[in-house]
Amino acid sequence: MQLIKTLPQRLRRNLVPVPEFASSFAREVPASHQQLLPTLASYIREKKQVDVPLDAFRLEQLPPHLLMNFRVIDEHGRQLGMSRNFIQLHANLAPKISHEIIIQESSDEAKASEERYSEWSFGKFNESREVARAGQRVTLFNALVDEGDAVVLRTFDTRAEAQKIHRVGLRRLFMLLLKQQVKYLEKNMPNAQRLGMLFMQFGTQQELQHQILVTTFERCCLNDPLPTNETEFLKRGKEAKNRLQLVAQELAKLVANVLAEHQSVQKVLPQIKAQKQAYQDVCAQLDLLLHKHFIAETSYERLQQFPRYIKAISLRIEKLHSNPGRDAQCMMQMQPLMQAWQNFRQAQQGNEYQLLDEFAWMLQELRVSLFAQELKTPVIVSVKRLEKMLARIRG
Repeated sequence: MQLIKTLPQRLRRNLVPVPEFASSFAREVPASHQQLLPTLASYIREKKQVDVPLDAFRLEQLPPHLLMNFRVIDEHGRQLGMSRNFIQLHANLAPKISHEIIIQESSDEAKASEERYSEWSFGKFNESREVARAGQRVTLFNALVDEGDAVVLRTFDTRAEAQKIHRVGLRRLFMLLLKQQVKYLEKNMPNAQRLGMLFMQFGTQQELQHQILVTTFERCCLNDPLPTNETEFLKRGKEAKNRLQLVAQELAKLVANVLAEHQSVQKVLPQIKAQKQAYQDVCAQLDLLLHKHFIAETSYERLQQFPRYIKAISLRIEKLHSNPGRDAQCMMQMQPLMQAWQNFRQAQQGNEYQLLDEFAWMLQELRVSLFAQELKTPVIVSVKRLEKMLARIRG
């Protein structure tokens, strides 16, 4: 009942009287290991045909005694922290606990975990290992950590964090292996000066070249499955050696196309300032697509679509002059989906969620379909399809 009371009035009014509805839920839905919020949202949808986003439940409004109280203790039973806010507790203690895990291991293990490697000389890489803590077996996750001129082996408490860090560390090890190729690419980046001029709005030429370089190594060396021993590592490096220059050229050409399209949009964008809603929407879309780190943070497959996305913006601006009413209608179709995506993204608090990421890119395809149909889309996309996808995300 208290959870339902935290819902906004526009949703809660469908569930009155709240005590009776809460009693029906408790009576009809058996206790299980399923998460409470998705189960309750599904029950509401089934009984009242009302979609309740998970982030509509405002947990901060619950009485404190209804929130779980988390305590973290060490192997000696000493309390390290306590809070009803698990995310904050984790953020406060994770760095400290990770550090303590390292120093509590035997001196030989601790020394090995911080040894610096400039080549693969640490034997087989295992994704995880178990250690004894407070009388229990705890799984820790291994990763190579980038230290610039070397990598070190460290452990992390979640697989997702370790995998993300490990890819960067492994990439550094490949760059150390192929350091002559790195030097050549740094000195001979295709169209470096022109690219630097086009990128000036976002960062320096050096920052741009660095992103092209690391993305080139990402494409050439880090395809799954990742190497787990020296033999696999050296074989992958040998295969990549002769591809690096070609891939760097392809990537530089693609980035040039993206930045050139962006420059074209910037020239005509002031023409629609009077159309405040459309102007703000276009600016928000450009900020989402293009930023200082967009090359390194966007997969190559997605990056290949950027010229089309930005070209679609140019076409939208052209059409806006002759038919502003149609543009407004298209925006009305987009806005509920955009708002839902933004709400879910905030609720994720930086955690990666593949379906939500896919939904974000489908929103870009929907923009093309609505505002610049002549450019076509590689997949069938519509408002109804995205609404169904949104329902899957909501669970």
